[in-house]
Amino acid sequence: MSINTLYEEARQGGPEEEKRLFQALTVRFRLFTIQRIRNDQDAEEVVQNALAAIFQEYKSLDIKFSFAAWAYKVLERRILNFLVRQKNYAKRETELQEELYLPNSPDEVDIDNIKNRLLECLRKICRSNTRYARILNMHYQGYKTGEICRKMKITSENYYTILSRARSLLEYCLDKGELP
Repeated sequence: MSINTLYEEARQGGPEEEKRLFQALTVRFRLFTIQRIRNDQDAEEVVQNALAAIFQEYKSLDIKFSFAAWAYKVLERRILNFLVRQKNYAKRETELQEELYLPNSPDEVDIDNIKNRLLECLRKICRSNTRYARILNMHYQGYKTGEICRKMKITSENYYTILSRARSLLEYCLDKGELP
């Protein structure tokens, strides 16, 4: 049975017809997507994303020509978006690796200099905001989120906000040598 026929039945019928339509779309979409993405998990995610978009819109649309063509167009856009995101991610990862020149041997690393810079930045953070320094310290000592929240008398949402800000300050300080 064609997708277009199943579409017409699903629009006029009930949940059983709708289920048949989406089962047929799922099978065909998986085959189509795996050929383009070549990773089963990523392909399944794209298929589910496309099916969700189709499910939200298909009853409200009045498609006169071909539902199948429209559905495949939705899937193609999802695949394209996924591939563009993957390409951008790979590009950013490459740029980051180039920025963070990692030495080939331990002899090339000046560990004392790194330790001194890190300690100096931690001191600066402690002088500017002791709460940030305490949370960073407890986090890196291995305390669990719940333990830190109880000791600091904060919510977990507040903890994650403070930790994020403290990490950003530390990163900025390590990069620039001073706090903003």
